[in-house]
Amino acid sequence: METRLGQSAAGRRALVIHHLRPVFDDAATAALIAAGYQIDRRFPIEGDALPHPDEGHDIALMHGSLADVTRPEDPGMAAEHRWIEAWWKTDRPYFGICHGFQLASMALGGRVGPPDHGQAEFGYYPLVSAQPDLVPDGLHVFQWHYYGADLPAGCERIAGSALYPNQIVRFGEKRLGVQFHPEMSLEGQRHLRATVPDWKTRAGVQPAHHQEELAAAHHKPMQDWFAGFLHNWLEEIEI
Repeated sequence: METRLGQSAAGRRALVIHHLRPVFDDAATAALIAAGYQIDRRFPIEGDALPHPDEGHDIALMHGSLADVTRPEDPGMAAEHRWIEAWWKTDRPYFGICHGFQLASMALGGRVGPPDHGQAEFGYYPLVSAQPDLVPDGLHVFQWHYYGADLPAGCERIAGSALYPNQIVRFGEKRLGVQFHPEMSLEGQRHLRATVPDWKTRAGVQPAHHQEELAAAHHKPMQDWFAGFLHNWLEEIEI
């Protein structure tokens, strides 16, 4: 039986922007499909052009990346900065994950970069909730970053962590971002650890065996929370 959300989203188009191959199952795109959105995947790293908002997408989801969002002199990154500036001139919903979170913060004037403490987050770390009705305090989530983002003026912090105060931010009425990776499967996590060569050299990272131990305890609670969080947001933005 189709839900109210599925009925309202049926026939709408979702732009899903990927930066990594291979593409593993992810909970964010799955939620859009379950809600009835038609998915249009774009891969800028493979030369795909990012569509102008006039091309008729109703919502945008931007995934994580290994690229440095603070290098707009890079042609590919410059194109993403131009795209989000154009998207922000619309009133359409946006959900940014990690790279997508940092790109949105920069578009609104926030500083993005490594923190003064020099500590990275690679593994499972607890959130410090500013809104426990939306995010349980102490929820462990999977992180893969060493850059943080300031809270832009007029935006709302929902949760942070001990090292990075801005982990979930409401960028506007219909726009959210998360610094961490609640969408990522265990297979995707293991692929990152196996293929990204320098993560072990970062200060503060959790060893691979410790990440696996924490995943056994915290991956499913993270997934369950994210499914409800994203469903509620998708219902909230429907008009």
